[in-house]
Amino acid sequence: MEKQIKKPVKSSILKCGKRTFFFDVNLASNNKKYLKITESRFVEEGQDRKRNSFILFPDDIQNFKGRFEEIVGYLG
Repeated sequence: MEKQIKKPVKSSILKCGKRTFFFDVNLASNNKKYLKITESRFVEEGQDRKRNSFILFPDDIQNFKGRFEEIVGYLG
């Protein structure tokens, strides 16, 4: 059986120095959307970039957004 590769529904990239963040809205196997956030960072010359990802489902987005906005408020 051939594995089908799905393209993201929507993607955005944010570059921050040696790090790059990828924001991808994808479709799960049940055709529901989810957000995958991936950080890719340069470690040192001659090595592969390190990647870390996490997934947020629609039910979690509002809580995540609220906590994010709350903590960002302490930066300024």
